[in-house]
Amino acid sequence: MTKVRYFVEITPNLPFSEFNFYELYRETFEHSELGRMKKLLPLHEMAESLGLVSKSMMPKRGRKSYFTPEGKVALLAERLMERQLAEAA
Repeated sequence: MTKVRYFVEITPNLPFSEFNFYELYRETFEHSELGRMKKLLPLHEMAESLGLVSKSMMPKRGRKSYFTPEGKVALLAERLMERQLAEAA
């Protein structure tokens, strides 16, 4: 009897919908506020203009960031909108 070493390799072959949570995440993300922002705003160009995207081939020092440069711009935009809404109220 062989042992299964990598569960990830057999997961796509399993006919259970419970293992399809990434597809559910993608679908719900598109309808979220950040998903709508991603569709409307040129996040990559904004990240380049803010200096978050580096075109150099030098490896970065320190730990890897949790968010992509585009994600950082989207979170910044969301914070600014929340601040404006709080000031207007």
